[in-house]
Amino acid sequence: MKIAISMEMTRVLRDTWHAALNHEWYEFLEDHTIVPLCCHGDFDMDAYDLVMLAGGNDMPGIKTWRNNHYPARDEFERRLLHSALVEQKPVVGICRGAHFLNAESGGTVKLMDTPYDNVEIELPEFPVRCHHTIQIDRLAPGWEIIQQDAAGVVESALDRHHRLLGIGWHPERAVNRHTRHYVLNLIDQL
Repeated sequence: MKIAISMEMTRVLRDTWHAALNHEWYEFLEDHTIVPLCCHGDFDMDAYDLVMLAGGNDMPGIKTWRNNHYPARDEFERRLLHSALVEQKPVVGICRGAHFLNAESGGTVKLMDTPYDNVEIELPEFPVRCHHTIQIDRLAPGWEIIQQDAAGVVESALDRHHRLLGIGWHPERAVNRHTRHYVLNLIDQL
C-alpha cells in the first residue's frame, strides 16, 4: 500500500519552522511505501492508497502550552481530506489528526481539564501511553466510538461511510508498539 503522511510542522530545534516525520513511522508501516507530504507542497491523490494525518500542531482556534498552530497545515489537510473523500480513499488521523478529522466532519474538540502528559491509560483492548492537551468534545455525525478511556476521552472512532478513522494515541511510537497490529487491522477494514 502507498501511504501519504501529512507531516507535523515544528520549530523545536531552531526558531524556524520545519516539516517533520518521526522515524518510528517507517518501522510501524514497514510493509508499506510511505510518502511524506509537506503542507507547502502539492499532491496527486491518485498516487496514494491511504492518507494519514500525523500528530503535532495545535488545532485551529485552540492554543495550548505548545503554541504551535500552523494555519498552512490546516488548509493543506483540508484539501487532502476533501480530495480523499472525492476519490473515496481512506483517511487515518493520529492524535491531532484524529481531532482534525472529527472537527472537519462537524464535531468539536476542546482543551482538556487535566492534560495527559505521557500517561498510561487503560482501554478495553489494551493500555496505551498518551500525550493529550485537547480531546473530542462532540463526536461528528456519522462517527462511532471504538474505544474510550474510563474518563470518557475518545481514543478511537470511525466514520465507516466516509472511510475515516481517528486514533488518539501514537501507534508509531515504540511505547505503543503493542497496538500496531490492532490499528493496521482497523485500517484494513476501511
